[in-house]
Amino acid sequence: MREIGFDWEFAASPAIALIFGPGAKSWDRQFPWARGRQRRIYNFVGAEAVRQQAPSARYEIDLDDGTITVNNRAPKHTSAYERFIASVPSIPGAWREDASYDLAALKRMTAPERRQIVAMLSAGDMTWREVEALSSMDTAEAKAAIVEASKHHLSIDTRLAAADVMYQKKRLRDDDEFIARQIRLLSDPRNGLERALAIAEQHPSDTVKQALLWASYNATECAPHCAALLLKMTGAGRRPFKASIKQMLGKLGLHNSSFDRQAAFDELSRIVGMKLDTSITP
Repeated sequence: MREIGFDWEFAASPAIALIFGPGAKSWDRQFPWARGRQRRIYNFVGAEAVRQQAPSARYEIDLDDGTITVNNRAPKHTSAYERFIASVPSIPGAWREDASYDLAALKRMTAPERRQIVAMLSAGDMTWREVEALSSMDTAEAKAAIVEASKHHLSIDTRLAAADVMYQKKRLRDDDEFIARQIRLLSDPRNGLERALAIAEQHPSDTVKQALLWASYNATECAPHCAALLLKMTGAGRRPFKASIKQMLGKLGLHNSSFDRQAAFDELSRIVGMKLDTSITP
């Protein structure tokens, strides 16, 4: 598990507390996996400390010394800011499935408050919720954070959510190639499958169809779902599928034998009239 240790102590007025972490000189050497992310991580720690322990305070960062100073002389926040902070779960990431940030509050904040929110959202682990909130703020910082989310090193769902925002706002080049790469990487249905299929259906290009064919061939739990969409996009089949198509899709599943999967894939390729391009890799 990757961790960065921080200590803290109470401070003399007007400060409330001091938080201590690694300084800039040693950061990249100690934490190569967080190279270039010191400011983002310190912003996250500072924002969370204020949100959880001193909502009326503000924080200041000294990256060279590795310190965060929490001060009690904070400017008064708008009610919109307070509403937004109230929508954030007390435990990071502990969201109800259908819940998200208070997006309406973002539009009523002051510009400095929005900058604080962008820093808070982009400092932690990005999900579609953070991307959704950032997309409602038309600032350079928010746009840059969405670009970073499109490069998330683990989450296909986050990358796709960011790419979809960038595409809708005409800030993504080679969108079909980007989408196709994410489709070919699908393995766990919980990590981006639903979003990938929805976006793929909006981009019915040969590039995306070929990626769906690859994902159908790949031995994962996502294969039958990708094959079903490919049937629909090529006009070779629509729901409700007839019994023979359902049987074929079932054989593409992860837990079938390689012989059954290969036979089912050959049948799928015949039905959709496509040949797998083996020169393309994930």
